[in-house]
Amino acid sequence: MNFRGGPGGLSRRAATVVDITALVDVVFQLLIFFLLTSSYVSQPPSPSDDPQVPVDLPESSLAAEAQPVEDFTIVVDGAGDIFVGANADKVSVEELANRLAKAASENPNTVVLIRGDQQVPYGRIAEVMAVARLSRLRISAVLRDGG
Repeated sequence: MNFRGGPGGLSRRAATVVDITALVDVVFQLLIFFLLTSSYVSQPPSPSDDPQVPVDLPESSLAAEAQPVEDFTIVVDGAGDIFVGANADKVSVEELANRLAKAASENPNTVVLIRGDQQVPYGRIAEVMAVARLSRLRISAVLRDGG
């Protein structure tokens, strides 16, 4: 058996040619793209840079008076009952409005967290959100992680 092929048992292979012209073109295109886009990245000014328009900025008095952010948790259970606070006190809609007004007067940075059971009709959650919106506090809904 002659596994070498060809006359006299010698094999002839065609020379493999790899044309890298297209590869070089793509690399140069990417290089040009990155060079052009990197010039648009804004860098923060260093203190040694002279501003174009010198301005003497005043100090803010709000930083010293800033109050920390507090959470005001509202829980609506499956039956539609409203519970407030760490002690889970059951309250009516009117009492909820009073407690939110008190929380807003004590700390305007308070964030209202609304935790509603998925079985509660949306109308009940919307009612609680409307009362919370009247207090002018920030509102956030708490959701369970889907993982």
